[in-house]
Amino acid sequence: MLSERVPSTYGNESDRISGMEKVLESVRTVLELHGVQGLLLTLLGVATGWLLARWRRFRMQRRIAGGDAREIIAIDQILVHDYPDGRTTVRNRACGSAALESVLPNPVAHDAFLARAKATRSVNPLIDLKDHMGSYLLYLLTPWVCGMVRHGRLPHEVWIMAPVCEPGVLSAHQSSTVILIQRSDLERFRDWEFCRNVEVEHGSDGARVLTLWHMAREYERQRNEVEQLQAAGKPTTFVETMYYLDLGLDIDEVDIPTKPVPWERFASTLKALKLSP
Repeated sequence: MLSERVPSTYGNESDRISGMEKVLESVRTVLELHGVQGLLLTLLGVATGWLLARWRRFRMQRRIAGGDAREIIAIDQILVHDYPDGRTTVRNRACGSAALESVLPNPVAHDAFLARAKATRSVNPLIDLKDHMGSYLLYLLTPWVCGMVRHGRLPHEVWIMAPVCEPGVLSAHQSSTVILIQRSDLERFRDWEFCRNVEVEHGSDGARVLTLWHMAREYERQRNEVEQLQAAGKPTTFVETMYYLDLGLDIDEVDIPTKPVPWERFASTLKALKLSP
């Protein structure tokens, strides 16, 4: 024989392809069953829910690590007291807190407030409310604040309400906070020398003193602008970002030891504000 017979592989290839087609057809038939489709959709939903839960938990852990508590809104009452020994103390007293979504259930209002809280900087921790949305947010916050701080039959004073958010440079925990301070006390914080010499309970409270300095300056600016607009017979809509509240709050305090503010901790912010020597 001049040549050997070479075995053909064509038949084997054809058989393999035919077998694969049969397997794919069987899988397609199974997948077309409603019960199987329902099971697969259920498994897909469970997997998606698990992944979303893990992602939310990861984001929460990052917020904790960064001290981000802006989803919580708190109320802080500021007590200013002059002592016979010459000290002037500034004390923060918590009056309550709540999840921001429960205080501002409207999703648009919630997102707007949160975005403005995140936009604050160490050189200005006041939340920007100088527009139609800002006025609306103040309107929503006022009844919640008044409801939270009603303590009973106490002498009434004029208190100034202002929302702030002290960023990480100033505070280890960045919470959205509504500050309440008596009008007569707030006016004292316009003087930086007064601010520099007050005593606080904790060194980190220097951040709050800086915030009050900002508040006092903005309060004076707004009051002057409102008076000018009223004298000219013009509307004062959206000018005020701080509200006057008629409240009867407990102003008694225990003389917990205080100390001067360690201003070196806030050196970069003081330099940016041109308040450092």
